[in-house]
Amino acid sequence: MSCLFPNHPADHFCAKCGAPLTSYAATAPFESAFAKGHAYRQATEKPRRLIVVLGMWMIFGPIAGGGITMIVLSAGDPLQTIIGLGMSALSGAIIAKTTWNYCVRKAGNSQPK
Repeated sequence: MSCLFPNHPADHFCAKCGAPLTSYAATAPFESAFAKGHAYRQATEKPRRLIVVLGMWMIFGPIAGGGITMIVLSAGDPLQTIIGLGMSALSGAIIAKTTWNYCVRKAGNSQPK
């Protein structure tokens, strides 16, 4: 995806979409978090290939599983239960949205025009 929004030459990120524009944006310690966030947003909102969906499952599936494990093994500790709920809910939502968007996009592309 290319960004055609006019940006200042010294900017490291697009002012409109947040895409990294320079190698510094992807490699600097603090800025790389924003670059990764942009990549995750693109993968979640517009997954173009099945490998992207599988990759998101591989990244966020273990986090969701860890959250469920924390809930099961919390032994009544409310803080651990809340953290486990947050981990599993957030990861599950990301996985569901990615999978849903891929399926909708795939179904929309397969119909004759």
